Amino acid sequence: MRILNMAMFIRYIVIWQSFSQPSNTLLPNQPLTVSSELTSSKSSSHGGYYALKMLQQPTSLSLALTYNLPESYQTFDENESYANYSYWQGPDISNVTGEVIAVLDQAGSFGIVYGNSSDGAVYVYKNDNDDAGLASAIHQSTPLTVLRRLTLEDNGNLRLYRWEDVNGSKQWVSQWAAVSNPCDIGGICGNGVCKLDKTKTNASCTCLPGTSKLGRDGQCYENSSLVGKCTNGKNENKTSSFRISTVQQTNYYFSESSIIANYSESDVSSVSKCGDACLSDCDCVASVYGLNEERPFCWVLRSLSFGGFEDTSSTLFVKVRANSSWTPEGQEGRSNNSSSDGMGSAKEKAVIIPIVLGMIVLIILLTMLLYYSVHRKRTLKREMECSLVLSGAPVNFTYRALQIRTSNFSQLLGTGGFGSVYKGSLGDGTLVAVKKLDKILPHGEKEFITEVNTIGSMHHMNLVRLCGFCSEGPQRLLVYEFMKNGSLDQWIFPSIRGPDRLLDWQTRFDIAKNTAQGIAYFHEQCRKKIIHCDIKPENILLDENFCPKVSDFGLAKLMAREHSHVVTMVRGTRGYLAPE
Repeated sequence: MRILNMAMFIRYIVIWQSFSQPSNTLLPNQPLTVSSELTSSKSSSHGGYYALKMLQQPTSLSLALTYNLPESYQTFDENESYANYSYWQGPDISNVTGEVIAVLDQAGSFGIVYGNSSDGAVYVYKNDNDDAGLASAIHQSTPLTVLRRLTLEDNGNLRLYRWEDVNGSKQWVSQWAAVSNPCDIGGICGNGVCKLDKTKTNASCTCLPGTSKLGRDGQCYENSSLVGKCTNGKNENKTSSFRISTVQQTNYYFSESSIIANYSESDVSSVSKCGDACLSDCDCVASVYGLNEERPFCWVLRSLSFGGFEDTSSTLFVKVRANSSWTPEGQEGRSNNSSSDGMGSAKEKAVIIPIVLGMIVLIILLTMLLYYSVHRKRTLKREMECSLVLSGAPVNFTYRALQIRTSNFSQLLGTGGFGSVYKGSLGDGTLVAVKKLDKILPHGEKEFITEVNTIGSMHHMNLVRLCGFCSEGPQRLLVYEFMKNGSLDQWIFPSIRGPDRLLDWQTRFDIAKNTAQGIAYFHEQCRKKIIHCDIKPENILLDENFCPKVSDFGLAKLMAREHSHVVTMVRGTRGYLAPE
């Protein structure tokens, strides 16, 4: 399959081509030059949007995601008609020569290619199966075997998708995202505050005093009638006309143009002093108090434009008019001037509302009871018909439960010969790695039964612990404990992450010794002997203390102690097979 680039020619000279006019999506081999950018759709309520472009510095440049305010936004520099905030940047490139372009290659890697012959490359994301490198996207074009696209979404995240078969239907599946924490994206809540839920994956927005929610996107924007600023063009400030509203455990994104002053420990001796500094300045609309290496600081700001986020060490002070009051939802409070007729209406409501609410609650409870009963029967029937009977196996999860725990399998950790591995979180916050076996492989079920029966019954400090599994219809999934430092191959082979990622020899020796202890346990100490047949760096995982744990028993074979060590079937990964 090939991707077509439409072009217009005049006397064999290209005057326009579709690849030079990207919108919000980059296709394989499509270049993103210094003069072009990906842009998301503009907000229907305020006109702001997100962009992916190259930020140029005096001696370097880098890819960056920026949140751009609408063109009508009034900045504080008369020469600057457009304000933006960069919330994510890729690797810096210094002192480059020749053309510089960002490109998504056919193997699914994304990065920057530079040099007169496009021989220099810096990866932003590298696919494990990319052997040709980014330069191949410039020098050659072969038919695509896997469809991919890199899209700047309306929520400000840059995400890589691939087109694959999921449960019998073709759909786009997320492979990589630039930002993992949605609250790290500037303007995600307008100028409101972004808050994460307990899973640390979903965000909600809370409006600040002086702001309200506009449009269907639920973002917060300034209400000029309620924010304290200088009026009538005079640099006057009447303290009695304004007050400071405190927002605890909140920090704020701001640009350099919005800074009025930055006070240090000698100027701001307490948290309240930071609020007083804003109240006494006519141009100030908010101030941020925080700690930098346990030393207090206070930023005095003239605008709130790019949004806030939760920060336990910071406090946000917002200046509002003294006669305004705001509810937590960000709506202005009003005085109670009800008449006698209003009081009579209130009495009628006091009788009717409880009755109506009681009926609604009763209907909801009955509906939930009916749903639970029907759903429970269907679940039991499905489990009896479709689930494998595994004696002594770990926790049996439903497929729906694992979908929820992995955010619909959105965060890919890696892929192997039998399936893909996704990051997830259990109900108590414990991180896990969920391995989704490909049902189209004839030996996938055999791998599943081997791993569940073998790993689930074994416990060793150098063995990856199997927390649970899913056997629901055609779905076969394994739930492992999460290894923070990934696989050993990421730490012993040079990569774009730099030499600091390479392990020293003492650590390598300890890893080799502990891995050998784990293998010795398989061979001699466990109740049944096990031959792994696929020991390689990719199957040795490292926890946060670089303690190795052997993983992936898809090719393991149990052998009783009285049986021979001979394995009659060739198993394992080419290049890692034992000579015998």
